[in-house]
Amino acid sequence: MRVLFLGSGPFGIPALRRLNEGCSDLVVGTVPDARQGRNRQSSPCPLKAEALKLGLEIFETERLKGRSGTEFLHRTAADLVITADIRLILGKSFISSVALGCFNLHGSILPRWRGAAPVVRALLAGDEELGVSLYRMVPALDAGPVVGVSRWTPPARVTGEEAEQFLSERAAELLMEHLPALLAGQAELEEQDDAAATLAPKIDKLEGWVSWKRSAAEIDRQIRAFDPWPRTRALFCSQGQEEGQAETLILHKIRVESESGEHEFPGTVMEVVPEGILVSCGQGSVRIECLQRAGKKPLEAADFLRGMPIAPQDRFLDGPPRLKGGTGK
Repeated sequence: MRVLFLGSGPFGIPALRRLNEGCSDLVVGTVPDARQGRNRQSSPCPLKAEALKLGLEIFETERLKGRSGTEFLHRTAADLVITADIRLILGKSFISSVALGCFNLHGSILPRWRGAAPVVRALLAGDEELGVSLYRMVPALDAGPVVGVSRWTPPARVTGEEAEQFLSERAAELLMEHLPALLAGQAELEEQDDAAATLAPKIDKLEGWVSWKRSAAEIDRQIRAFDPWPRTRALFCSQGQEEGQAETLILHKIRVESESGEHEFPGTVMEVVPEGILVSCGQGSVRIECLQRAGKKPLEAADFLRGMPIAPQDRFLDGPPRLKGGTGK
């Protein structure tokens, strides 16, 4: 019984490792190497790099729809397909041609957060419970019947990176729990409630700019959710500077100082101490504890302030920077 694991990102790596231990006939499908980094060197995606370490047979493709998908499936000779973070669309003919079906590991409690960025969207929304779902794929986005769900109540200060890593391990456990039923073609399926579905679209880098008119709790969630990408940026402007001279800073860690109280001028620096920079928000205030200048290393507030003084009544502005003509950068 041949199992094909389709993936590209790191979310599927724990599941691939567990499948490698438990499957006698496992192959991997992934995307071709791509140019990455400043040197634009061709490099494998995270999942392919792991598959190479494990010594697995690897098949590459740029497309899984139409004839390309059919040909790829014929080459792999798969009886069962498991996917996780593949970032390719599986065509209708591909899905319907796999004898035992195609099953996806998705980082949410479906039908909540269907789409490309479920973990980040859940953190942005302040969901108290996260999870991972294993479901049988259908042509509609993340809408297939669910095989199983693993639920998790994250710690209060969890970041996007920490949540993704933890849920990837949960996904591997969930898959192995149901793998015997999948291989036997006897998995129990529960249809999703489409009326309860919410969408988790891909993250746009422009979403990483702070709007200080938002509440302290929302800004805190934004910074944690966008760690490690796209990070959260803010424009800083000292007293006497024009807005066009504002400097872009990256905020790595903050603490919600107060969740109540409205401020007439959100983004105003209220207090500067070695422990952090207190800034007003649309509701409440936050203390910036770790931040970074563009091209520099992240620094704790005390070290940062030695190289870049910040004083009360200085301002953090809403980004992104404005270009000539009034369009955003």
